[in-house]
Amino acid sequence: MAQNTGNAKNIIVGAAPLFLSIEDSLTSGYNASMIPGTALAGAASRNIKVPAFVAGTEYWKTLNGLDVASGADGAAYRNVGFTNNGLQITYNPTYDSVTVDQLLDTAKLFKSAMEVMIATEMSEGTLENVLAVFGQAGKPTNAGTGNTETDTIGLEAGALGAAPVERQLVAIGQAPTEGVTSSERIYYGRRVLSVQQSQFSLARTTPTTFPVTFRLLPSGDSAHAGKEYGLIIDRTLVV
Repeated sequence: MAQNTGNAKNIIVGAAPLFLSIEDSLTSGYNASMIPGTALAGAASRNIKVPAFVAGTEYWKTLNGLDVASGADGAAYRNVGFTNNGLQITYNPTYDSVTVDQLLDTAKLFKSAMEVMIATEMSEGTLENVLAVFGQAGKPTNAGTGNTETDTIGLEAGALGAAPVERQLVAIGQAPTEGVTSSERIYYGRRVLSVQQSQFSLARTTPTTFPVTFRLLPSGDSAHAGKEYGLIIDRTLVV
């Protein structure tokens, strides 16, 4: 019998454009479920728009087509720009074991903890990116006009008991192309927090990048059962 050697079309290559929600969990009226491809607009979302899928159009282009400014056409997500070293997704369950006298090995395993992480390096040092890397809320403060215009962010000290800042994340990469000409895979994180040290340098011969590791937290909403951390969506573009 001939050996089944697999299908090269199931091999995935390529980096993923990364988007973060413009608003964060400390924003009044924050919508905590801005699912990609699920059209969201109007008073319920405070004029923050999540576009639906457009047939034959890559979703990153659809997201980029919305104005990131506030108002009637305000986008829910902003593109963080160039990244370096791609996107690393870590799905890390912890299992504990039960041993009994009659067996030399473990009799049963049970899941006792869970951790999901997403790590990347941002190459564009916008103040919005720095805020996300530092895990701070809000957006840069703008003052002045013309040659005296300034955008400013603070370096917060935090406070005991202060709520952590959560955002939503969308990454759009390639998907297996078996049976289709073009497809994409969309990763959506419901609750992402910057939780690890971020270190960047200002060096004469090395570009400055902004490494960030996001911890994903599960949603406790019963409507999100089975998809507490988020979603992975494979979408066909061209058959």
